[in-house]
Amino acid sequence: NDDSKRPQTISDMVGWLTNWDGCLAGGFSFDEMFCGGDLGMVDPAPKADAGNDGGGAVESDSSVLTAMGDLRGDKELVYAVGVNPVEERITVVFRGSVTKADFATDATINIVRAPDPRAFNDTAGEEDADAGDVGVHQGFYEYLFGKAGGRDSNGGKYAEISRHVERLLSENPARRNYKLYVTGHGMGGALATLCGFYACASPRLPLPVTVVSAASPRVGNIAFARTFAELESQGKIRHLRIANHKDPVTLGPTVGSKRPLALSAKAFSPLGYLALVVAGDGEGGEEEVYYHTGIKMKLFKSVSPVSSQRCDLSYSGATIISGAKKPVAIDKEDLAEIEVSNRKKKGSSSELPMVSYHYGNAYSKRMASVESDLQGLTLSDLYREKAFGMPWVT
Repeated sequence: NDDSKRPQTISDMVGWLTNWDGCLAGGFSFDEMFCGGDLGMVDPAPKADAGNDGGGAVESDSSVLTAMGDLRGDKELVYAVGVNPVEERITVVFRGSVTKADFATDATINIVRAPDPRAFNDTAGEEDADAGDVGVHQGFYEYLFGKAGGRDSNGGKYAEISRHVERLLSENPARRNYKLYVTGHGMGGALATLCGFYACASPRLPLPVTVVSAASPRVGNIAFARTFAELESQGKIRHLRIANHKDPVTLGPTVGSKRPLALSAKAFSPLGYLALVVAGDGEGGEEEVYYHTGIKMKLFKSVSPVSSQRCDLSYSGATIISGAKKPVAIDKEDLAEIEVSNRKKKGSSSELPMVSYHYGNAYSKRMASVESDLQGLTLSDLYREKAFGMPWVT
């Protein structure tokens, strides 16, 4: 449930992404993301409060960017952490694909085994006895956790980010009830999804963790999607996944590269239409098929063909929680339309088909067009409406 004084609505979330062109394009622009105010680039030193018996720091009135992980931005992922005292929110944001290392990460589409987040955080209880490994995108997982999966002395970028967030929560008693948001565009959205997935099982971080991703590719297989839905049902994580209609990046990767042919001919990159016509689960079995997660907000360039609005809302895990014998992994309607458009444009332009729908300005325009339609609607509302039958629905 939304536990803030004023529940943050979907319109609010879309609002602080709408003018976030810098990050949507791969860079960063934090003034809108942290809801205005005088944006400080360094967390100010805690000030003693003579009237505060707890001896804690006095909270600033401004939004503050407290950490920036970009020292090796040409070889590693780039992230930032900020705190917003007005909204009582800590936000982690990941940059999208910019460098050669980023694109190599996107293209490493092997599905590798990773620990269930409850096992990773040593928080599994008796009710989680059946929790096993999940399958995740190798490139994204190793970018976030390192090749040792976060189990070495360094712990990867995830451990580094967690330390920043935990410090923000512990250094000021006023932040005890702050919410944690994780966000990003493209590859950044995939990293945000994976980061939120593991953060929501940490005993040291506030719940629910809210992921807001834009233009994200798929992150994991059916085991990942089922575990994600289970954590949603327990109120530990929420995910608003914003996807432009016909954005090819949001349709991939479809399968892992278990077979050498998949690696050579069907690799996936955010700037290319390289893997989107691959035949679903015919290669490597069900465990090699990728699935999306969360509440999907599909944004249309014009009015949706199935409604009178410019966006459609659905729950990605609907066929998983319904017990369907074969859960739906691919939005076949979008895939078919892109294939048709690809055939029409073949040879007419050097621009790869529909790639412009992935760009940050395309998302900004479409989000701006639906912001007023979403007034008063919260993410919890959407989960109650779209994920019917889940345990949190009352």
